[in-house]
Amino acid sequence: MGEQAELLADVGTPEAVAMGEELAEVVEDALAALPEELQAALTLREFEGLSYDDIAAVLDCPVGTVRSRIFRAREAIDERVKRQMSGESGFR
Repeated sequence: MGEQAELLADVGTPEAVAMGEELAEVVEDALAALPEELQAALTLREFEGLSYDDIAAVLDCPVGTVRSRIFRAREAIDERVKRQMSGESGFR
C-alpha cells in the first residue's frame, strides 16, 4: 500500500476521529474567544460564503478593514490550534 493510501486508511480510525473532533472544538473555542468584529467578519466569510465586498457592506466598513479582520481572525485561530497540537493548550 502506498503512503497516500495509508494516510487515507488512517482517516477513519478512532484516533483520527477523536483528533478531528478535538480540532473542531479548539477551532470553535478560538472563534468564540475572538473580538466581535473579527468573529463577525470571519463568520460571514467562512460560514456564510460572502464576498469581501458584501461583508464590507454588512459591517459598514471598508474592504481593507474586512481583509485585515479576516486575516487577524485566521491568525489567532491558527495560533491557538498550533498551541493545542504542541500540547500547550492553556485555554481549557
